[in-house]
Amino acid sequence: MKRLLIFYLSFNLNNFSAAQTFSDSISNSIDGAINFLVSTQQKETFETKYFKGEWPAYVTNLETSLYLGSRGDSAWDSQCFSNAMIHNILAEIVLTHPKYARLIPALDLSLSNIKSFEREKGFAFWHVLPPAPWWKKKKHFKNPELYYQTRPNNYQYKGNFLNKYANIANDADDTGLGYLAYLNSNKIKKQWSRNDTIILPLFLDSLYSTWRDTRKVRRSFSTYNLTYGYVHRSGAYLTWLSKESFYYPLRLFFPFRHKQNLPMGNNDLDCVVNCNVLRVLNAYELQTTAGYKESISFISDALNSKKHCFTCGIYYPSEFTLHYFASEAYHEGVSELKAAVVSSIPDILAAQNTNGSWSSVLPLNNFHVTALCLNALLNSGVKTDSVIQAIETGIHFLISSSKQNTNGNFWTGGVFFTSGYTIRHTHVWRSDVVTTSIVLEALVHYLDMISENNK
Repeated sequence: MKRLLIFYLSFNLNNFSAAQTFSDSISNSIDGAINFLVSTQQKETFETKYFKGEWPAYVTNLETSLYLGSRGDSAWDSQCFSNAMIHNILAEIVLTHPKYARLIPALDLSLSNIKSFEREKGFAFWHVLPPAPWWKKKKHFKNPELYYQTRPNNYQYKGNFLNKYANIANDADDTGLGYLAYLNSNKIKKQWSRNDTIILPLFLDSLYSTWRDTRKVRRSFSTYNLTYGYVHRSGAYLTWLSKESFYYPLRLFFPFRHKQNLPMGNNDLDCVVNCNVLRVLNAYELQTTAGYKESISFISDALNSKKHCFTCGIYYPSEFTLHYFASEAYHEGVSELKAAVVSSIPDILAAQNTNGSWSSVLPLNNFHVTALCLNALLNSGVKTDSVIQAIETGIHFLISSSKQNTNGNFWTGGVFFTSGYTIRHTHVWRSDVVTTSIVLEALVHYLDMISENNK
């Protein structure tokens, strides 16, 4: 009996020691990831090549493509989406965990960068810049402001056709994340009794209710949406906050030279975009906005379809991106998505590898997809044995796979965005910082889960 008691105590002490060691390694990874995020943020603006407050992101060719360039071509790209996405992840962490308040200076820097993308009512994906240097002509120098356009600041497209298309309209996605960053910034400043505040928009309900998939707005229908069988006139929110060209499909091949264009000439439905619209409308308590219920139905139908849940994100080629953003919306208060988020869990669990990771068809993308899946499971609030086991093995995989440099801990950046459905797996955006921020989010939520279970 004495030997059995000694064995029992020894076994439990070893388990406690192992659990404590693992918990410490998570805390160390969190600190290392925060150091990486703070260190890699751009501190100063340098001409139009780099902008103060942004984090590194690179537009990259995975394959050789006409006009776009050769396989492997890559350049730093300053755009709103990744910076606003990172900002909102870090803001949520600071608001719920004051001990990470050292992130606030980085959030202040990023907010000033995000504000630079605001244009009239909404946000643009790229900065408004002079025409690409090689494209400038004498008339551009005589009255340059007439020819300013949104465009990548370092990656240069070859040919007038793509440079015209680069001058795109404001979109619902960046607008949602941008105004969500405004609100989160105000919450942080109020929580820390700081006086400087951002003026919040009062037009979000009218803005989003205008740009919906209705007969009054649509003249055409996205080829991609048609291919994958999405319902026409769904009432959900469109991607672009701009009218379609009256001359479609003529504008598909002849985009305007100095006016804002829509990719491929027409507006489209993207389920991830709708998730981000729901997030901002819910945060501003605008749940009665026209299209809110229809957007929930659109997202729920996509999540419940094994085919559509991986294809409805036109601009998001990484697997399980919809699962992540839908769970973010649910976690932030869009309770109507609960059934769809929970029902998608078996598909997430079935795709997990034995080492705890999730795989992607895109190269060097497994860390990113794993972080997306872990957050989707953690945000769901489901705590069955199978879900907890999947989370724990996934966390173990990420902890053991982190990389280190002088800036801190990070995970190799996966694909967080693409430029459109025709080149969905060809012309993409990568970022170590985006992936690391999503991993950080999962680690913080995992520690929260452990803490709740121990109460």
